[in-house]
Amino acid sequence: MKKPKVVKSKHNAPGQYLGYALQPIRMFWHLLSAPKGARVSLEHLDDVAVHYANGDILLEQTKSALAHNPLSDWSVDLWKTIGNWIDDIEAGRVTLSQTTFQIYVTPIYQGDLSSAISQANTASDVHQLVSKISAQVALKPPADACLVYITKFLNFDDARRQAFVERIQVISADLDPIDAIRKLLSPTTDEESVDILCAVGIGLAKERADALIRQKKPAIVSRSDFLKEFHAFVRKNNMPSYLNSISPPPAKGEVESLLSSRPDFVAQLDLINVQKSQRLLAVSDFLRTSSDKVIWADQGLVYPDSFDELDDDLLRKHSAIGMVINSQFSEKDDVSRGAMVYGQCAQLSLPVEGKQVPGHFTHGSFNALANTRRLGWHPKYPELLEKEDEE
Repeated sequence: MKKPKVVKSKHNAPGQYLGYALQPIRMFWHLLSAPKGARVSLEHLDDVAVHYANGDILLEQTKSALAHNPLSDWSVDLWKTIGNWIDDIEAGRVTLSQTTFQIYVTPIYQGDLSSAISQANTASDVHQLVSKISAQVALKPPADACLVYITKFLNFDDARRQAFVERIQVISADLDPIDAIRKLLSPTTDEESVDILCAVGIGLAKERADALIRQKKPAIVSRSDFLKEFHAFVRKNNMPSYLNSISPPPAKGEVESLLSSRPDFVAQLDLINVQKSQRLLAVSDFLRTSSDKVIWADQGLVYPDSFDELDDDLLRKHSAIGMVINSQFSEKDDVSRGAMVYGQCAQLSLPVEGKQVPGHFTHGSFNALANTRRLGWHPKYPELLEKEDEE
């Protein structure tokens, strides 16, 4: 079977999708539900696309709207999507005979014309649809912003328009798009873990797409490779003695921004001349740890008071390490001894409620304590920070 042309569509913008949370959600859903051998792409041919092993393709436009109905009869969202797909067909960016065109809308909406388009499966259905649209446009033309796309549809070659409409499907059945994922995971996952796995899977799908875009490659992810990684996490997460991080690494811009604002824990690292690469790691670990604490508590995985117990343990460890360093290396200057204390503390990994934690968590928790000045690295950190405050 001839494979369809895979040429990037004009109406997508790789790198601009990061704010559109619905797209990685749908990408993860397709990675879970697509057949063996499929690949799923983000912002390549469309918002999301499924590339099947036999060469067929599903293009999906995702719409999330609370203030308006994107499936209403003269919705610009609806007709612009149809117009863009016609452009793709006419330009040869997709092969009509091997492509399914899908509009996914959440929460639940409906419209007379969108329903008729989705249900048109025969030449007669399409003929009646076109006649109905033509009559309504003649009676009361929609706004120009919509009319330009409707006109493109009405002027499209009859044979190709029929084939095109027969391959369009509209889906709007989820009040919450996560529900569709929950339905896939629930049969094999205990109720308490479903939302955790949803969050992890969406984050993992987004992370894989991001990595490819950063490499200036199409964000096309293999279903089989992704599921191997995701299932490995599921097995790991089912270990009762391990708390797994749900928070992805923070974005470089977020880390740089916090570093440049110089919160107290960063100022403390400056006092002992920590290199920038280590300061960046400290900021990243601090952010992930803060996020993990909130999520673990919200999900009921950790009792909030347990974090206070961890802080007490960290303060005791810090004090003991400081005493040993000051005793054994009294000839060293304050900066050197402070750096040694920090270096030893940064290597520790203390459990929470007896459960092992991710590598960043203890380090991030130490820096959280440094940020509130409950501990410090330089022996004279209280005076030095207070002096900075006065300047």
